Formats: sequence, C-alpha cells, structure tokens
Amino acid sequence: MIQIYYGFGKGKTTAAIGQGMRAKGAGKSVTFVQFLKDNKSSELSVLPFDIFNAPDSLPFNPGKEYQAWVDSAIDYIENSESDIIILDEFLDVVDSFLSVEKALDILNTLADREVVITGHKEIKELFEKADYITFMDKIKHPFDLGVKARKGIEY
Repeated sequence: MIQIYYGFGKGKTTAAIGQGMRAKGAGKSVTFVQFLKDNKSSELSVLPFDIFNAPDSLPFNPGKEYQAWVDSAIDYIENSESDIIILDEFLDVVDSFLSVEKALDILNTLADREVVITGHKEIKELFEKADYITFMDKIKHPFDLGVKARKGIEY
C-alpha cells in the first residue's frame, strides 16, 4: 500500500518516521531515503533503518548536479528488499528530477511493499495510486516570524 503525507504543515517526515518505527517494532525492515535534504537531519544518527545517505551539503535550490544523486537513490530504492520504503520529500523531486512516469514505475516495482511518501505538492497520478493520503496544513509556524529551523525540532 501507498501512504502519502503532504502539505506545508510540520510533521510529514515525523509521521513517516513514526510509521517506520512502528513497522520496525513489528519486526519489519525499513529503508529510508530523504530527497532535497542534506545529511544533517538529527534523526539519521539514531534511526534503526537502512538509510541511503543524502549529500553532505545541498544548495537551497539544487540544480543539475543533484540529478546524479537522485538517479543513484532511485536505483537503491528499486533494489531494496525492505518491507517498508520511506521516500521523504519524494513528491518534490517529481517533475524537476524525476518524471511522473518514472515515479509510477518505481511505485509499481514496490507494489508488494508498504511505501510512505512525503512532500509538499499534490501529484494527481500518484494520489490516484495511493491508499492513504493525509494533508498537513500550516496554521502557524515560527518560520513566519523569522525563526530559523532548530536542530532537534525541524531537522
């Protein structure tokens, strides 16, 4: 089955990781891939998952240099044997680094597994394929007041 957590509210990655922890607690294996994030998220040091390492640094708007990393991440995902595959910020690489058709091919490859996807935007074709969709909306956020992301809270 496919789960999607999307929107501009806080908690998408947290929800996906929570699902992975629940699965891990039930004896399932979990693969975790973060798109459009660098390798500095605090949770990476403690997660009991198979983690595909993100780049050590990443510009705010990555360009074509990021494509090689995305391609290697997709290869890793397609070859994973984990029961649960978490694709964090996956929705946000579709159309810019990955075609909708390729994204659907990946989901078809993983059809016998639980796939958890996060991101900001709605992608009609992926939403049609999903079994669970949760929209997370921001009502209020410290970022709106100029507060930068805090280690251990937002990353």
